[in-house]
Amino acid sequence: MGGGPSGAAAATHLAAAGVEVVVFERLRAPRWRASGVYSSPSTRARLAGLGLSEAALVRLIRPIDAMEVIGPGGTRCLLAYDAPDHACGIDRVRLERALLDRAAAAGACVREGAVVRTLAPREGRAPGSTLDVSTDDGPQRWNARMVVGADGPRSLVASAYGLGGHVRLSRRAGVTVHRADPDAASPGMPMTARMVIGDGWYCGICPVPEERVNVGIVMSEADLRARLRGGDGLAAVARSFTDHLHGPRAAWHDSTDTDAVTVALPLAHRVIRRSGRGFLLVGDASGFIDPLTGDGLLRAFISAELAAHAIVAARAGRSDAMDHYERRMHARFAPRDIVSWLLQAFLARPGLLEYALRRLATRTQLRATFARALAELEPAGRILEPRFLVRLLAP
Repeated sequence: MGGGPSGAAAATHLAAAGVEVVVFERLRAPRWRASGVYSSPSTRARLAGLGLSEAALVRLIRPIDAMEVIGPGGTRCLLAYDAPDHACGIDRVRLERALLDRAAAAGACVREGAVVRTLAPREGRAPGSTLDVSTDDGPQRWNARMVVGADGPRSLVASAYGLGGHVRLSRRAGVTVHRADPDAASPGMPMTARMVIGDGWYCGICPVPEERVNVGIVMSEADLRARLRGGDGLAAVARSFTDHLHGPRAAWHDSTDTDAVTVALPLAHRVIRRSGRGFLLVGDASGFIDPLTGDGLLRAFISAELAAHAIVAARAGRSDAMDHYERRMHARFAPRDIVSWLLQAFLARPGLLEYALRRLATRTQLRATFARALAELEPAGRILEPRFLVRLLAP
């Protein structure tokens, strides 16, 4: 359920392994939705592993050679990603189209415009679910031995199995839009992204293909609702931030929006568990925290691959395959979730954040370790080691 990056990737892996798989995607064609576009350097290799050609990757990815972080007081810190480990600025709409096509080419049955209305876990010895699906051909009922929930933070699969819940301590909203970039480099050439942090908000600017930048603004839900009650529309909210960003002004600031401004709310989601008899959760449906670290897409691809391995193992008779998926997901992402919460704590304390950025800006080795850990080029736990934290924070 769900034909976004995690669902399409899981379907590709499963179909390639000889599993009969159907993808239900509610949209009739991919369109822009509030979502992450900045991703780890290893995302490119994951996409190549799914069968996307080098020519396709050039069309889908803008290489990012650095992330410039600008703190609330103007402190600037450059996190570099040298070749071949450039980070990625993704064209999300075309990526989703390419991944759905790749799933179909691998042998999956891709049903676009198919909305799953209800999902009922089946009782009895044989696990599975019954799905009621609305299609252009009318309502249909499907029976599935296994359901992969790739249907986002409001996952119907998680709800049907009683697993979901919002993180009440982090009610943040994300406002996103693409703008034309007159200063964009040639296709395939690296560019620098920026993260501008204010008091209670931050704004990420990520170059993407087609001579555009993606602007993503994260603020409290209360702040967004207050601005909307004051008569501002989403486009005006976005402009109110970008018109007053500290740091260098660029040509895209005054450019036209190339799509509608969209919002994601809330930006934190948790689940009690990610797998059980007859189901697995992948991507955002499996839980996530505020996307400050740019983990969303990479998490989608890693969870899809681990889920496919678990399903193949279960079909081969391995009784603990679902538990094994749960353990591997926890081992893979628990340290990164802790890092995300740590970064959120710094964001809530502008003075401490400025201090830490000044330390990073003047300490080459600390800065390199921090950048590589955020980019999944080193274990995230490196940032959590007492030695690292002491060197970062001690006077």
